[in-house]
Amino acid sequence: MQVTLTPTATDCRTNTAFEVMMWALSRPGSIGTLPGDGMLTAAECLLDNECTFHVQDDAPFQKALIQSGARCGPMSDVDYIFGDFNTSAKVQTLRTVRTGTLQYPDNSATLFVSAFFGSGTHLRLTGPGVADHITLAVDGVDPSFWSVRDDIIRYPLGFDVYLVDGDQVVGLPRSTKIEVL
Repeated sequence: MQVTLTPTATDCRTNTAFEVMMWALSRPGSIGTLPGDGMLTAAECLLDNECTFHVQDDAPFQKALIQSGARCGPMSDVDYIFGDFNTSAKVQTLRTVRTGTLQYPDNSATLFVSAFFGSGTHLRLTGPGVADHITLAVDGVDPSFWSVRDDIIRYPLGFDVYLVDGDQVVGLPRSTKIEVL
């Protein structure tokens, strides 16, 4: 007897979100559109009972993520970090984020950062997945974020970043070089 499972609406939404996020990391600087609220949809497709996360300053969002079975923890010990880095003080906390080891570079955190596209700091992106270069305007992220990121990342060590503006997302893998213009 053959059993066929029909995907639910949630299955379809999370599968689509996962695909958009993978393409975003594969093509740094390209804006992808998630099927729903960016942060929550991203979390919904990634978190499960084997994951850990940290949320900055948003108790209702944290409660929603706990429903996934994932465990909340301090920023220095988690797989996923959700928040805004709109002040220098918040940016400095990045220095505690897991960046992996040479033996296990994938044992690093992934950041989901609230941002606004189309205005603000202009960034020139180069590296794998970028033909020549891409210029991206990002607001809502403290300008010190980019220099702290540059200080921390020593490829293959570092962390990947998703910038999220509503339902739009841009992936910035640790292999992407970012120049502030």
